[in-house]
Amino acid sequence: MKSTILFITFLIVPLVGISQNSDELILKIRTEFQRINSSNQLETVELFNEEFMEYRADGGGQLTGYFDNNNLVKITEWVGPTYGSIITESYFKDNQLFFVYQKENKFKDILDSSGKWIGLDASKEETKFEGRYYFYNKILIKKITKGKRMFAQVFEQTKFLEHVNSTAELLRKKRKEKNK
Repeated sequence: MKSTILFITFLIVPLVGISQNSDELILKIRTEFQRINSSNQLETVELFNEEFMEYRADGGGQLTGYFDNNNLVKITEWVGPTYGSIITESYFKDNQLFFVYQKENKFKDILDSSGKWIGLDASKEETKFEGRYYFYNKILIKKITKGKRMFAQVFEQTKFLEHVNSTAELLRKKRKEKNK
């Protein structure tokens, strides 16, 4: 019983500290996010379609890594499913993921004069979902979402972190090959 209480204490105490400082952490995360996005000195590495995707989406895909010196600081993943686009931006500091922005767009519906759906206008997109995910030491500390995803997709932290780590490794490998 005593060991169980100690174990729970070791799990809870760090989380209490994070929640007390989360506003300060989020401010630091936003500052770093803005610094990365305002830099025009970043080296880019791009992968397309099958270079990073297991299954090619109808509209294809693009994975772009942004490097500050030798450090990967941002990954942008653009995927084009039949109905629109999904964009995920992942931000890193000292090889640690600290922020993710996701956006899901849907092509605008084309309706006939009676209001019946007849297709999609691929030249116009509407944002259906936005998600902002703040991380500290590989722990999701805050999630802000707006809208609904097109499909019942849930943000699963473990699977997402695995995906980000594998795409980061692909980009680092491609950069090494490019700089030989």
